[in-house]
Amino acid sequence: MNRKKIIGLLGFVLMIVFIYSTVSAQAVHPAKTKRMGVHSRILKDALQLTPEQEKKLEEFRQARLEEAKVHREKMTQMRNELRKLMADPKADEQKVNNLIDQMARLRADRMKASYKNRKAWEKIFTPEQLKKLEEYRQDFKLRREARRDRPEGRGGFMMRHGGFGLRNY
Repeated sequence: MNRKKIIGLLGFVLMIVFIYSTVSAQAVHPAKTKRMGVHSRILKDALQLTPEQEKKLEEFRQARLEEAKVHREKMTQMRNELRKLMADPKADEQKVNNLIDQMARLRADRMKASYKNRKAWEKIFTPEQLKKLEEYRQDFKLRREARRDRPEGRGGFMMRHGGFGLRNY
């Protein structure tokens, strides 16, 4: 084969791979904004939530989203400051260490709040609903572990079917 045919064939194959990956990503993966809605519907249906519980869960979710946003903003600001300090050869070592300690405390506080929030979240449910929720979590965990153990791994269509894929490189 001459060079032009090889380049044309390679371009065609790459175009097919691109089109397939775009179509499959749209068909399989819901938009991030809709993911929460899917999980909420599953929870609502599986646990038979009351309208009051749904309202409490939504309020709880909104409050946690705001907390997460504030935490991310603080951490981003601190990381940027740390980068600047570490890039400066004349930076005060004590200032760098203090900033690292502040970041560690912020992470620890976030983890503590996460634990506290989980306990508060569980108070919204009845004991029967909590039991169903735990069963659902165990089932999900088993399915996730089974997917991890598959021989083809997490690769795309081309990798699972013996083709080449850009993820191989």
